[in-house]
Amino acid sequence: MPYKSLSAPRRVEALDADVRGAAAIDNPGLVAMVSAAPARLAVVPIGSGTNKTVNLSLGQADEVAMLSRDVALVRSENEVWAVLDIHHRAKLERVASDVRSLHGRSTGEHALALTWDGNAIQLSLAGNEVEARPFVLRGSVKVADVGPVDTTVVVEVPGGLELRLHPGATPEPGANGRVGLPAEAKKFDRLSSGNALHVLYKKGDSAACLVTQRGGRLATKMVDAGVPITCAAVSETSLVVGFGDGRVALFDGATLDAAGGGPMTPTHSVSLGARGEPTTMLITNKGSAWVWVGTSGGEVIRVSLPRK
Repeated sequence: MPYKSLSAPRRVEALDADVRGAAAIDNPGLVAMVSAAPARLAVVPIGSGTNKTVNLSLGQADEVAMLSRDVALVRSENEVWAVLDIHHRAKLERVASDVRSLHGRSTGEHALALTWDGNAIQLSLAGNEVEARPFVLRGSVKVADVGPVDTTVVVEVPGGLELRLHPGATPEPGANGRVGLPAEAKKFDRLSSGNALHVLYKKGDSAACLVTQRGGRLATKMVDAGVPITCAAVSETSLVVGFGDGRVALFDGATLDAAGGGPMTPTHSVSLGARGEPTTMLITNKGSAWVWVGTSGGEVIRVSLPRK
């Protein structure tokens, strides 16, 4: 049953600085967001419970991943730090360096870090510690996203780019799906992946590249959101994007299928009424469906995503 609208934006936390990264963990059901400077980590229950905010003794925080209820990873520039014992006396330990991006998964336990030398590190929870396992990537990986079942990567190949789906928590196994991307996708540097839909985009550009997955077949399509995109997330066959004017817009599967060469009209949009513009977002489906948005003004906003 597709989503029909966006409603009831509610501020659930404030970090008082540009929110740079977001992550979720399904069990026990938490959303984490980090702010740049001052560097802070906010952990918010998806259901009932009490928020936890940790001041991080880092110059800045750029991305976050959750390994468990009490252990998070935070990328600060080129380093990844483990935040241990979050809900009690949180402490920091450096676990990786030379890192250009960090990618968590909703099932926790593992995260993927891409390194500047063209390879990667799997960061895994081992008891109360975080272990780092370096490995060699297949090809030149531009961006990645790690889901509960697959790892999605965009790889530079002769003549352009290719999106590949690899089973598991890293792109080490052979791809079980791949598709060439249009030339226009070369400028995009952000990826959000789901089971049926993937989106490649660049902050400040209204265009995006969609990859749909139906009956085991992957297909690509360029679309125009009509307004420059600041962040995006996918769930099932729907796309949700943030705009610089403070709105969040839903494009359902029927809208995406019907999109032609011109700007799309959102299925529904809502103003967040927040400080600054949306900077990062994710969608959770534990119980009800929610869109979680971090803003440049430091706010964490939760938006309901009801179904038809």
